Amino acid sequence: MSDHGGPAAPEDGTHNRVVTDGGTADVEQPSVQNPEATLVSVGALEEAPSGDLRLTEEFESAWDEAIADVKADEDANREELVTVMGIDSEGDVELEPVKDAFRITIDGNLVGALESEAAFYADLAGARLLSNRLDEWDEFPVADRSRLLKGLRLFLETCPECGNDVVFDTKEVESCCGSHQVAAVDCDECGSRLFESGPIDQDL
Repeated sequence: MSDHGGPAAPEDGTHNRVVTDGGTADVEQPSVQNPEATLVSVGALEEAPSGDLRLTEEFESAWDEAIADVKADEDANREELVTVMGIDSEGDVELEPVKDAFRITIDGNLVGALESEAAFYADLAGARLLSNRLDEWDEFPVADRSRLLKGLRLFLETCPECGNDVVFDTKEVESCCGSHQVAAVDCDECGSRLFESGPIDQDL
């Protein structure tokens, strides 16, 4: 296993102020302030001797098995995906690989997109594991679940699509506003992109 990132900082909860019959009160809400710290707390990541973070052997093995299960049952994936994304819908869920993305639609309407089908396999398998390790998982908003799952993908060592090694590097990507650099995890064998960061500030 290779190391990525750095030691995680302690995670703080957040509070929302709500109005009740007796006045106002602070109510703690599930919130992921530091995805890496959360993943360390549930045994998915650990600090390596170098001080960087890496997947624990136990979680990596369980994740590999869960990915294999996801790939074996495509029909179940559609139903489970709606639950993972927190979508209240009885519509027709479709998973469609397109150029440079993997689209998720319900009744023809786009509801989400991932970097690749391999990223989808990783996220759905990761969600199965995290839902059993985090009591708050079902209460987390979709944005927090996505942050945790994308954070996990940063530590993948092999491609969920073809099983070959993946590479962490910076890449140039094109958008409607021009080109910019991103940090990315790619499979050189099948071309799947497993992780892509936001634009990197090249002035830093």
